Amino acid sequence: MPRPFLLGIDAGTSLVKAVVFDHQGHEVGLARARVPIETVRKNWAEEDMEQVWEAVKETIRMCLQENKIAASDIAGIGVTGQGDGCRLIDRRLRPVRKSILWIDGRAGEIITAWEKAGLGRAGFDISGSAVFSGAPAAILEWLRRHEPDCLKEAAHFLFAKDWIKLQLIGEIATDASDASRAPFDIRKGGYSADLFEMLGLSEFQPLFPKIRPSIEVIGEVTRAAARETGLRAGTPVINGMIDVVACGVGVGAVNHGQAYSIVGTTCFNGVIMDRVDLEPAGIGMTLAYAFANQILRAMPSLAGTPNLDWFVEQFCGPEKAQAAQDKQALFKLLEEEVRKVPVGCEGLVYHPYINPGGERAPFVKPSATAQFFGLSLNHSRWHLLRAVYEGVVLSMLDCYEHIPIPMSKLMLCGGGAQSPLWCQIIADATGKSVQIPSGSELGALGASMMTALATGIYQDIREAVDRAVKITSVFAPNPENNQLYRKLYRLYQSLYEHAWDDWDRRARLLSEMETPAG
Repeated sequence: MPRPFLLGIDAGTSLVKAVVFDHQGHEVGLARARVPIETVRKNWAEEDMEQVWEAVKETIRMCLQENKIAASDIAGIGVTGQGDGCRLIDRRLRPVRKSILWIDGRAGEIITAWEKAGLGRAGFDISGSAVFSGAPAAILEWLRRHEPDCLKEAAHFLFAKDWIKLQLIGEIATDASDASRAPFDIRKGGYSADLFEMLGLSEFQPLFPKIRPSIEVIGEVTRAAARETGLRAGTPVINGMIDVVACGVGVGAVNHGQAYSIVGTTCFNGVIMDRVDLEPAGIGMTLAYAFANQILRAMPSLAGTPNLDWFVEQFCGPEKAQAAQDKQALFKLLEEEVRKVPVGCEGLVYHPYINPGGERAPFVKPSATAQFFGLSLNHSRWHLLRAVYEGVVLSMLDCYEHIPIPMSKLMLCGGGAQSPLWCQIIADATGKSVQIPSGSELGALGASMMTALATGIYQDIREAVDRAVKITSVFAPNPENNQLYRKLYRLYQSLYEHAWDDWDRRARLLSEMETPAG
């Protein structure tokens, strides 16, 4: 009889989570710990790798102790974590410097130079992913120019989950989903020597870890790690995967044509494919998926929930006071008013490019900004708020329209999935059934499902999905609303195409305004 529980560890950008699941995918224990993001200079974002490990130890101990779970009842451990960035360790397996995160922007000028030289497009043809400033290659080039001693000291390059696994089992390995963010050949499924050479980084390719299957048991918890975490020595640990792939498994997206969106700070939109198709060229990202011969073609938009947070903070003060710090009650109150506004907001359109970095999918435009179009005296603030909801959804639709295969259905997770209003708008705009799985930590669930497969608790992925993924809500599209949203989408797209050069003019003007007169 297999032990009753599985442990999933998810090392996010600023939050580490340890979650215990039973074999039916129910959360039976959860602990979270925050890791500070250090921004000592403009556009920098770093974390102390030792603090991350301390947070992992803390959450594991809390999760076991507070829920009275015996370490001997943990059948296996799956680890997932944020992607990209840079973590370097020396020959003693200790950090060379603090980790540089995927949200770090210090390598922006390097990306601009690579794009001008045609390296961005050439690299995309090999990797299937557009390069950006938080990618490993760009950060390595920045370190080569500005901190060469770090690279001389470095013996290994790690991704977020791999640092945690090293502490647990004393071994170094990664999987293809994380490795996809390095100079990688998406067709061959391994590191690309040609791309390393093209970017002038060949000397650093040996730093990258060996690629092993996501589902493989690659080691066991050491005695030292057991003492620090409260786990049982000898507990198997699987290789794991990048967080966006783990979320895909956790929502049950495992077949060709299945799509899912993570509606959070950014809005990750992806479709599972059983073949490599890199159209449209030069945008989005392509990742090796959790299972052999599958890829994830994704458009990770920057247009997410901060749009809604901004509007509520600036224009909904009375409602915030009325809800008395209860966020759930606040949004229930706001959405009651929004529902009174007709679909399409009586001609009001919102572009949700409020992120300081502009937009990266389905187009790359650092100068892009948010904007309302079509305001009239007939519009109230509730029209504006509904337009914000709809604008984020039209951005999602824009992403899916640029992925080369149609989606069969759409699974949704992240903070935005908690809003029935938003879910219905997404169903109406995409014309697809939107399914919401239960659970709050679907990345950790996906890692645990893979652990159950690796340890023989589930016989195959179909059984894993049937047993662990519970669909709690389904939103069917309204055909009439879908027709209206399709027309609205064409206007939405035309508007940003017309704004393309004006965004650049605005950026230049803003730069002049910020420059003191001489």
